Amino acid sequence: MKMNKEISVFRLAFILPLFIFSASYAAESLNVSTSLSPDDPIYKGLQSFKKGVEARTKGEIKIKLFSSGQLGADNELLQHAQAGSNVGVVVDGARLAQFVPEFAIIPAPFVFKDYTALKTFIASPVFLQWSDKMASNSGLMPLSFNWYQGARMLVTQKPITKPSDLNGVRVRALEAPVTIETIKCMGGSPTPLSWSEVYSSIQTGVVDAAEAQPTAVYGSKLYEITKYITKTNHIHLMTGIIVSQKWLSSLTQEQQTILREESQKNGDIASENTIQAGDKMLGEMANKGMTISDVDIQPFVDGCRYVPEKLGLSEAYKQVNSVIN
Repeated sequence: MKMNKEISVFRLAFILPLFIFSASYAAESLNVSTSLSPDDPIYKGLQSFKKGVEARTKGEIKIKLFSSGQLGADNELLQHAQAGSNVGVVVDGARLAQFVPEFAIIPAPFVFKDYTALKTFIASPVFLQWSDKMASNSGLMPLSFNWYQGARMLVTQKPITKPSDLNGVRVRALEAPVTIETIKCMGGSPTPLSWSEVYSSIQTGVVDAAEAQPTAVYGSKLYEITKYITKTNHIHLMTGIIVSQKWLSSLTQEQQTILREESQKNGDIASENTIQAGDKMLGEMANKGMTISDVDIQPFVDGCRYVPEKLGLSEAYKQVNSVIN
Protein backbone atom coordinates (compact mmCIF):
# COMPACT_ATOMS: atom_id res chain seq x y z
CA MET A 1 0.00 0.00 0.00
CA LYS A 2 2.81 2.40 0.91
CA MET A 3 4.49 1.77 -2.45
CA ASN A 4 1.25 2.47 -4.32
CA LYS A 5 0.86 5.76 -2.48
CA GLU A 6 4.43 6.72 -3.37
CA ILE A 7 3.81 5.88 -7.02
CA SER A 8 0.64 7.96 -6.98
CA VAL A 9 2.48 10.94 -5.52
CA PHE A 10 5.22 10.55 -8.15
CA ARG A 11 2.68 10.42 -10.96
CA LEU A 12 0.89 13.48 -9.60
CA ALA A 13 4.16 15.42 -9.40
CA PHE A 14 4.89 14.57 -13.04
CA ILE A 15 1.40 15.12 -14.41
CA LEU A 16 0.49 18.30 -12.51
CA PRO A 17 2.75 20.69 -14.48
CA LEU A 18 1.37 19.33 -17.75
CA PHE A 19 -2.16 19.86 -16.41
CA ILE A 20 -1.34 23.43 -15.41
CA PHE A 21 -0.16 24.34 -18.89
CA SER A 22 -2.68 22.37 -20.93
CA ALA A 23 -5.84 22.85 -18.90
CA SER A 24 -5.70 25.73 -16.43
CA TYR A 25 -4.99 28.46 -18.95
CA ALA A 26 -6.80 29.29 -22.15
CA ALA A 27 -4.95 28.75 -25.42
CA GLU A 28 -4.85 32.54 -25.86
CA SER A 29 -2.70 33.06 -22.77
CA LEU A 30 1.09 32.88 -22.72
CA ASN A 31 2.93 32.14 -19.48
CA VAL A 32 6.41 33.71 -19.64
CA SER A 33 9.09 32.46 -17.26
CA THR A 34 12.44 33.98 -16.33
CA SER A 35 15.00 33.19 -13.63
CA LEU A 36 15.56 36.93 -13.13
CA SER A 37 14.17 38.95 -10.24
CA PRO A 38 11.27 41.43 -10.62
CA ASP A 39 13.75 44.30 -10.18
CA ASP A 40 15.78 43.32 -13.25
CA PRO A 41 15.48 45.59 -16.32
CA ILE A 42 14.70 42.53 -18.43
CA TYR A 43 11.70 41.71 -16.23
CA LYS A 44 10.53 45.31 -16.47
CA GLY A 45 10.82 44.92 -20.25
CA LEU A 46 8.64 41.82 -20.04
CA GLN A 47 6.04 43.87 -18.18
CA SER A 48 6.02 46.35 -21.08
CA PHE A 49 5.79 43.43 -23.53
CA LYS A 50 2.74 42.16 -21.62
CA LYS A 51 1.11 45.58 -21.67
CA GLY A 52 1.73 46.06 -25.38
CA VAL A 53 0.45 42.63 -26.42
CA GLU A 54 -2.69 42.83 -24.31
CA ALA A 55 -3.49 46.35 -25.53
CA ARG A 56 -2.92 45.61 -29.22
CA THR A 57 -4.87 42.32 -29.13
CA LYS A 58 -7.64 43.98 -27.10
CA GLY A 59 -7.21 41.35 -24.42
CA GLU A 60 -7.50 38.39 -26.79
CA ILE A 61 -4.02 37.31 -25.64
CA LYS A 62 -3.17 37.48 -21.96
CA ILE A 63 0.47 37.41 -20.82
CA LYS A 64 1.24 35.98 -17.38
CA LEU A 65 4.74 36.69 -16.05
CA PHE A 66 6.67 34.48 -13.62
CA SER A 67 9.94 35.77 -12.15
CA SER A 68 12.76 34.15 -10.17
CA GLY A 69 12.21 30.73 -11.74
CA GLN A 70 8.97 30.22 -9.82
CA LEU A 71 7.28 28.44 -12.73
CA GLY A 72 9.99 25.77 -12.89
CA ALA A 73 13.40 24.92 -14.34
CA ASP A 74 14.13 26.27 -17.82
CA ASN A 75 14.83 22.87 -19.39
CA GLU A 76 11.57 21.44 -18.06
CA LEU A 77 9.62 24.42 -19.36
CA LEU A 78 11.23 24.06 -22.78
CA GLN A 79 9.98 20.47 -22.81
CA HIS A 80 6.46 21.72 -22.10
CA ALA A 81 6.80 24.18 -24.97
CA GLN A 82 7.95 21.37 -27.25
CA ALA A 83 4.76 19.53 -26.36
CA GLY A 84 2.73 22.53 -27.52
CA SER A 85 2.05 24.20 -24.18
CA ASN A 86 1.42 27.92 -23.93
CA VAL A 87 4.66 28.77 -22.17
CA GLY A 88 7.47 31.16 -23.11
CA VAL A 89 10.93 30.80 -21.59
CA VAL A 90 13.60 33.50 -21.47
CA VAL A 91 16.82 31.59 -22.20
CA ASP A 92 20.18 31.97 -23.94
CA GLY A 93 22.04 29.95 -26.55
CA ALA A 94 23.60 27.59 -24.01
CA ARG A 95 20.15 26.16 -23.24
CA LEU A 96 19.17 25.99 -26.90
CA ALA A 97 22.32 24.22 -28.07
CA GLN A 98 20.69 20.89 -27.20
CA PHE A 99 18.41 21.50 -30.20
CA VAL A 100 20.79 23.36 -32.53
CA PRO A 101 24.47 22.98 -31.57
CA GLU A 102 25.43 26.20 -33.38
CA PHE A 103 23.57 28.24 -30.77
CA ALA A 104 26.34 27.47 -28.26
CA ILE A 105 28.72 29.83 -30.08
CA ILE A 106 26.61 32.83 -28.98
CA PRO A 107 27.52 32.47 -25.27
CA ALA A 108 31.01 31.10 -26.00
CA PRO A 109 33.86 33.06 -24.36
CA PHE A 110 35.18 36.21 -26.04
CA VAL A 111 33.38 35.58 -29.34
CA PHE A 112 31.59 38.95 -29.29
CA LYS A 113 33.43 42.06 -28.18
CA ASP A 114 30.30 44.03 -27.24
CA TYR A 115 26.54 44.40 -27.47
CA THR A 116 26.71 46.06 -30.89
CA ALA A 117 28.50 43.08 -32.48
CA LEU A 118 26.06 40.67 -30.87
CA LYS A 119 23.04 42.66 -32.00
CA THR A 120 24.42 42.72 -35.55
CA PHE A 121 24.72 38.95 -35.62
CA ILE A 122 21.25 38.32 -34.15
CA ALA A 123 19.79 40.38 -37.02
CA SER A 124 21.67 38.40 -39.67
CA PRO A 125 20.41 35.73 -42.13
CA VAL A 126 22.78 33.24 -40.45
CA PHE A 127 20.98 33.55 -37.13
CA LEU A 128 17.62 33.32 -38.89
CA GLN A 129 18.72 30.03 -40.47
CA TRP A 130 19.65 28.67 -37.04
CA SER A 131 16.25 29.72 -35.67
CA ASP A 132 14.46 27.99 -38.54
CA LYS A 133 16.57 24.90 -37.90
CA MET A 134 15.51 24.93 -34.24
CA ALA A 135 11.87 25.14 -35.25
CA SER A 136 12.32 22.11 -37.53
CA ASN A 137 14.34 20.12 -35.00
CA SER A 138 12.42 20.85 -31.82
CA GLY A 139 9.20 22.74 -32.51
CA LEU A 140 10.59 25.76 -30.62
CA MET A 141 11.11 29.27 -31.93
CA PRO A 142 11.99 32.71 -30.57
CA LEU A 143 9.45 35.52 -30.63
CA SER A 144 12.64 37.56 -30.71
CA PHE A 145 16.19 36.96 -29.52
CA ASN A 146 17.29 40.49 -28.71
CA TRP A 147 16.96 40.59 -24.90
CA TYR A 148 20.50 41.52 -23.84
CA GLN A 149 21.29 40.85 -20.19
CA GLY A 150 24.78 42.33 -20.09
CA ALA A 151 28.46 41.39 -19.97
CA ARG A 152 29.30 38.55 -17.61
CA MET A 153 32.00 39.13 -15.01
CA LEU A 154 33.74 37.14 -12.28
CA VAL A 155 32.27 37.46 -8.78
CA THR A 156 34.79 36.22 -6.22
CA GLN A 157 36.09 36.34 -2.66
CA LYS A 158 39.64 37.25 -3.73
CA PRO A 159 41.16 39.50 -6.40
CA ILE A 160 41.54 37.97 -9.87
CA THR A 161 44.14 39.33 -12.28
CA LYS A 162 45.07 36.26 -14.34
CA PRO A 163 43.72 32.75 -15.08
CA SER A 164 46.00 31.07 -12.52
CA ASP A 165 44.26 33.07 -9.77
CA LEU A 166 41.19 30.89 -10.41
CA ASN A 167 43.04 27.61 -9.88
CA GLY A 168 41.04 25.54 -7.42
CA VAL A 169 38.25 28.12 -7.24
CA ARG A 170 34.82 26.47 -7.54
CA VAL A 171 32.74 28.67 -9.83
CA ARG A 172 29.01 28.21 -10.28
CA ALA A 173 28.19 27.11 -13.82
CA LEU A 174 25.07 26.71 -15.89
CA GLU A 175 24.56 23.03 -16.70
CA ALA A 176 25.68 23.44 -20.31
CA PRO A 177 28.93 22.35 -22.00
CA VAL A 178 29.83 25.82 -23.27
CA THR A 179 29.50 27.40 -19.82
CA ILE A 180 31.41 24.62 -18.11
CA GLU A 181 34.20 24.85 -20.69
CA THR A 182 34.30 28.63 -20.33
CA ILE A 183 35.01 28.43 -16.61
CA LYS A 184 37.67 25.79 -17.24
CA CYS A 185 39.46 27.83 -19.88
CA MET A 186 39.46 30.85 -17.58
CA GLY A 187 41.21 28.79 -14.91
CA GLY A 188 38.35 27.86 -12.56
CA SER A 189 36.62 24.66 -11.48
CA PRO A 190 33.01 24.66 -12.77
CA THR A 191 30.26 23.53 -10.40
CA PRO A 192 26.84 23.19 -12.10
CA LEU A 193 24.02 24.79 -10.11
CA SER A 194 20.78 26.60 -10.86
CA TRP A 195 21.01 30.37 -10.46
CA SER A 196 18.48 30.29 -7.60
CA GLU A 197 21.00 28.26 -5.57
CA VAL A 198 23.94 30.63 -6.01
CA TYR A 199 23.49 32.79 -2.91
CA SER A 200 23.08 29.93 -0.47
CA SER A 201 25.82 27.89 -2.16
CA ILE A 202 28.39 30.68 -1.82
CA GLN A 203 27.21 31.38 1.71
CA THR A 204 27.66 27.74 2.77
CA GLY A 205 30.87 27.13 0.80
CA VAL A 206 29.45 24.76 -1.80
CA VAL A 207 31.00 27.10 -4.38
CA ASP A 208 33.52 29.90 -3.97
CA ALA A 209 32.51 32.19 -6.78
CA ALA A 210 30.13 32.95 -9.64
CA GLU A 211 30.18 34.64 -13.02
CA ALA A 212 27.30 36.83 -14.05
CA GLN A 213 26.17 40.16 -15.44
CA PRO A 214 25.93 43.13 -13.00
CA THR A 215 22.12 43.24 -12.95
CA ALA A 216 21.93 39.56 -11.94
CA VAL A 217 24.64 39.98 -9.29
CA TYR A 218 22.78 42.94 -7.83
CA GLY A 219 19.34 41.33 -8.11
CA SER A 220 20.57 38.24 -6.24
CA LYS A 221 22.33 40.40 -3.61
CA LEU A 222 25.66 38.64 -4.08
CA TYR A 223 27.32 41.86 -2.91
CA GLU A 224 26.33 40.75 0.60
CA ILE A 225 28.52 37.63 0.51
CA THR A 226 31.28 38.31 -2.06
CA LYS A 227 34.03 40.93 -2.23
CA TYR A 228 35.26 41.34 -5.82
CA ILE A 229 33.87 41.82 -9.30
CA THR A 230 36.41 41.48 -12.09
CA LYS A 231 35.26 42.95 -15.42
CA THR A 232 36.37 40.14 -17.71
CA ASN A 233 33.29 40.59 -19.95
CA HIS A 234 33.94 37.04 -21.14
CA ILE A 235 30.38 36.51 -22.37
CA HIS A 236 27.87 39.03 -23.67
CA LEU A 237 24.62 37.40 -22.66
CA MET A 238 21.84 37.58 -25.24
CA THR A 239 18.53 35.84 -24.58
CA GLY A 240 15.18 35.41 -26.26
CA ILE A 241 11.57 34.52 -25.50
CA ILE A 242 11.28 30.93 -26.73
CA VAL A 243 7.80 29.56 -27.44
CA SER A 244 6.08 26.55 -28.96
CA GLN A 245 5.78 26.73 -32.72
CA LYS A 246 2.61 24.62 -32.43
CA TRP A 247 1.05 27.02 -29.94
CA LEU A 248 2.08 30.09 -31.93
CA SER A 249 0.63 28.69 -35.16
CA SER A 250 -2.73 28.22 -33.41
CA LEU A 251 -3.08 32.01 -33.25
CA THR A 252 -4.19 34.29 -36.03
CA GLN A 253 -1.50 35.78 -38.27
CA GLU A 254 -2.21 39.21 -36.80
CA GLN A 255 -1.76 37.91 -33.25
CA GLN A 256 1.52 36.23 -34.16
CA THR A 257 2.77 39.47 -35.72
CA ILE A 258 1.84 41.47 -32.62
CA LEU A 259 3.67 39.04 -30.35
CA ARG A 260 6.82 39.21 -32.48
CA GLU A 261 6.72 42.98 -32.90
CA GLU A 262 6.19 43.65 -29.20
CA SER A 263 8.93 41.19 -28.25
CA GLN A 264 11.37 42.83 -30.67
CA LYS A 265 10.51 46.38 -29.62
CA ASN A 266 10.59 45.76 -25.89
CA GLY A 267 13.69 43.59 -26.16
CA ASP A 268 15.59 46.50 -27.70
CA ILE A 269 14.37 48.90 -25.02
CA ALA A 270 15.11 46.47 -22.19
CA SER A 271 18.60 45.86 -23.58
CA GLU A 272 19.48 49.56 -23.52
CA ASN A 273 18.02 49.88 -20.02
CA THR A 274 20.05 46.87 -18.92
CA ILE A 275 23.31 48.47 -20.05
CA GLN A 276 22.52 51.68 -18.19
CA ALA A 277 21.34 49.85 -15.07
CA GLY A 278 24.41 47.60 -15.06
CA ASP A 279 26.76 50.56 -14.90
CA LYS A 280 24.69 52.13 -12.12
CA MET A 281 24.55 48.88 -10.14
CA LEU A 282 28.31 48.41 -10.35
CA GLY A 283 28.65 51.81 -8.72
CA GLU A 284 26.13 50.93 -6.03
CA MET A 285 27.89 47.65 -5.27
CA ALA A 286 31.18 49.51 -4.98
CA ASN A 287 29.50 51.81 -2.45
CA LYS A 288 28.41 48.71 -0.52
CA GLY A 289 32.05 47.64 -0.17
CA MET A 290 32.77 45.52 -3.23
CA THR A 291 35.95 46.08 -5.23
CA ILE A 292 35.18 46.51 -8.94
CA SER A 293 38.27 45.94 -11.11
CA ASP A 294 39.25 46.13 -14.74
CA VAL A 295 41.70 43.48 -15.88
CA ASP A 296 43.93 42.65 -18.82
CA ILE A 297 41.67 40.12 -20.55
CA GLN A 298 44.24 38.94 -23.10
CA PRO A 299 45.52 36.02 -20.96
CA PHE A 300 41.92 34.88 -20.55
CA VAL A 301 41.23 35.30 -24.28
CA ASP A 302 44.34 33.27 -25.11
CA GLY A 303 43.34 30.53 -22.66
CA CYS A 304 39.90 30.22 -24.23
CA ARG A 305 40.85 30.10 -27.91
CA TYR A 306 40.41 26.33 -28.06
CA VAL A 307 36.79 26.32 -26.88
CA PRO A 308 34.98 26.58 -30.26
CA GLU A 309 37.04 23.76 -31.76
CA LYS A 310 36.71 21.52 -28.69
CA LEU A 311 32.93 21.89 -28.71
CA GLY A 312 32.65 21.31 -32.45
CA LEU A 313 31.78 24.93 -33.13
CA SER A 314 34.56 25.89 -35.54
CA GLU A 315 32.19 26.30 -38.49
CA ALA A 316 29.69 28.25 -36.40
CA TYR A 317 32.54 30.50 -35.25
CA LYS A 318 33.47 31.16 -38.88
CA GLN A 319 29.86 32.00 -39.68
CA VAL A 320 29.71 34.49 -36.80
CA ASN A 321 32.95 36.16 -37.90
CA SER A 322 31.71 36.40 -41.49
CA VAL A 323 28.91 38.60 -40.16
CA ILE A 324 30.57 40.75 -37.50
CA ASN A 325 34.09 41.23 -38.95
